[in-house]
Amino acid sequence: MPVSETFRTVVLVFLGTHIPATLMMDSQALLPPAIVPGFMKSLLDFHVRTNHDPLMAAPPAWFKSFILFELLFQLPFFFIGFKAFYERRNWIRIPGVVYGAHTATTLIPILAEILHPATVFPDEAARWRLFFIYLPYLLVPASMAYALGVDDKPFGAKGGPNKLK
Repeated sequence: MPVSETFRTVVLVFLGTHIPATLMMDSQALLPPAIVPGFMKSLLDFHVRTNHDPLMAAPPAWFKSFILFELLFQLPFFFIGFKAFYERRNWIRIPGVVYGAHTATTLIPILAEILHPATVFPDEAARWRLFFIYLPYLLVPASMAYALGVDDKPFGAKGGPNKLK
């Protein structure tokens, strides 16, 4: 069954918004603070204060390893995947399955850390708010892996023209 226009749009928005999020927020887990622009520090500080994100407040080594893979492998895929979904290209099938499976897998320990009772939050509402902030980063890639994995021509026999024009 070909990828629906609705799902295609969800993926385009997801990939398009993930580029600035990765560059401006997630990268700070690895970058020396001296080279991070002030507006990016303020953005991360706002997120940590507002959403009580312990992983971004003091990133543990295992989380930093996920960010490293996000920067090295996922970030290039965001551009490639966006172009392929925008142009409805079937060649994205295998790279999309790999990306989706990898990303969904990394979200399991992240969500487990958020839900673990030893992880301190001001209240349960804050815990669940952060959980639901991270959840799309599991659901969209997992759905992408599934949708691209079950159909050898996810955009039809020839791919197709871009219907968003």
